[in-house]
Parts: sequence; C-alpha cells; structure tokens
Amino acid sequence: MNKLKYKLIPQGAAEGRNPIHLIFVDKKDVVAAGLTYRQACEVIAKDFKEPSAINIIDMDAVTVSSDGIMVDYGIVAFASVDYGMINKDFGYLEVSEQPYSTKLLAEEPHMKQWDNIDAYKGKRLYRGPNFEDRWPRVPHNETQTITGRIANNNTGSEVMNVVDMTEVLIPAYGALEIMKDGEVLIGVAGPEISVGIGMVVFETYGRIFHRSYGAGLTAHNSGKYAKTVKSDYPAIAGPKRTLAEYTMRALEIGLVPGKDLGCSPAVLSIAKAMGKPIAFDNIEERAWIELESVGIRRADLEAPSTPMTREEILAKADEIVPGLTDGKLFKVADISEIRYAEC
Repeated sequence: MNKLKYKLIPQGAAEGRNPIHLIFVDKKDVVAAGLTYRQACEVIAKDFKEPSAINIIDMDAVTVSSDGIMVDYGIVAFASVDYGMINKDFGYLEVSEQPYSTKLLAEEPHMKQWDNIDAYKGKRLYRGPNFEDRWPRVPHNETQTITGRIANNNTGSEVMNVVDMTEVLIPAYGALEIMKDGEVLIGVAGPEISVGIGMVVFETYGRIFHRSYGAGLTAHNSGKYAKTVKSDYPAIAGPKRTLAEYTMRALEIGLVPGKDLGCSPAVLSIAKAMGKPIAFDNIEERAWIELESVGIRRADLEAPSTPMTREEILAKADEIVPGLTDGKLFKVADISEIRYAEC
C-alpha cells in the first residue's frame, strides 16, 4: 500500500501562535502516490480527521502575491476538512493554470516578471480558479472552500474556523518557507499588513479577485478603518528579508509601485529604500488615506534620501519592512510534523 507524505503545522504550534491545523502537501508526493489532488485531500482527511485546511503546492510553479510580486511556488489545489470529511460540493477546489501569453503580459504589467526574471521563466503559473473550475460557487465565495467549521479562503492564504471565529493568515512568503523547511515569522498581522492586503493588482483569475481593482487602488476602500480589517489575526509570514528579496527582484526590472505593482506599505517602503520610482499621482486618494493611517505618507516617500544597496536592505529588512506585531522567527522543522497517510 502506498503512503502519502504531508506536513502538519498543528493547532497550538509555535508557542500557541497557530490557532488552526494547517496541512501542506508537495505535488510531487501526490504524483508519487499515484493520486489525483482530490484523492490526496480525501486520504489526508481520513487520516487526520481534525478540523484543518489542506494546501497542495507545486514547487516548480509560480504564483503572485496580492500586491503583484511573483514567488516561485504555486498552490494547485486546496481543501477544508472537518470530522475526517470534505464537503462534496464546497470543500475542495483546484487552481487553474494560467497559460503564458503576450496578451496577459500586456494587460497585467506586473507579469513582466515572468519574462524578465530567470527564476520564473518557463514555469507554470497558478493564481486562482477560473469560472469553470470554481463551479458551483458564486462570486462571493469563489476562491474559498468550506467544510463544517473550516473555511480555506483566498486560494489557501487565509484559514478560518467559522464557529469559534479564529483565523490565521498565510502570506505567500510564509507558505514558501514552510515548503522549503526554512524559517517563518509568526506574530499578529498588525495594521500595516491589514492595509497592504487591500492594495491589489489587476489580474485575470487572481488568488482573490478576477479583473478587479488594480495598482494604485484599494480593494478595502475602508478609509482609516482598513488598518483594523485583518490587524488582530495571527500571520505565518516569511522572514522580512525574504519579502525584501522578492520585492527587489520586481523593482530591479523596472516595475513601479502604484503603476505596475500594488501600493502596499511593504512595496512602497522597499522602493523608497532602493531609491526606485513610485507612481505617486496614480495612487488614488482613498488609498493614500489608508496608507497614511499606518504612517506611510507621501511627503516622507518623496523626501530626498540616499538609496541603500541590495545588501544593506537585506541586512536591515526588519527595520525597513513594516508589519507584524510581536513577531518571532521559528524554524519550520521545529513547529511542524511529517506524517504519512495510507492510500
């Protein structure tokens, strides 16, 4: 009998900072076990049984953060589990592969990273499910799975227990580090991440939205309250030097925050540190209100300063990149368990 390998970050891990069971599966292990993605999720559900979220990840693919930064992995399927079951209609979703095209690159300028950064060239792109793959979902829950108590939302990046109202965010760089057995920074998201989540880019079948909003706009549109939307949720993020590295790659090929990239506090802060252009006039007033509520002010960004080197930014990333309260670094190996489900 075959066995399927999976990685569990249990509820209560990381000194009690993780509130919900989280399961991560490498696509290669699914293939090795001779299973479909759906079968793999069912096998894990029967093995683990506890309320949990499952993400199946292709480490040879690419995806995009909500503010438009490409990252070299891709969630290819995700699911919600409760009592060892997955809801037949709404508990599982596959993520649609987005084919390469010059039309996509023209419509979505942040995707120039796909062409211009060697680490991403030729790799499959996964962001969110298309209309056909997400059926029978309707727009208000189109990138979410739910079974019993567990909702796995925004294509595997936000997990909720809808009964006890606990929640955990898994930003892109956190998932990347989990899969690479690196380090994760776990703390309370804080107001800067709360604001940043709403500074999205225009995408076809994105992780959260389909062809909505765009660089320089805010999806939250909540004024000074945007900083409270996700601020008190725990987040399993990557180290800030990881976020800085991936963001600098995008800025180094000439992409501009507010025009090509989302105007999140993190992207704007790194662009300022590098001395890179920012499309100030393309950032709408409603977005500036949200940014200024967390101390990201246009006057400060426009003020003259000496650009820092790439090495300086990586070394001082914890000071430069805003967000995450009471964050603590953990080695993934110290907070996770490797398990095997019979299949």
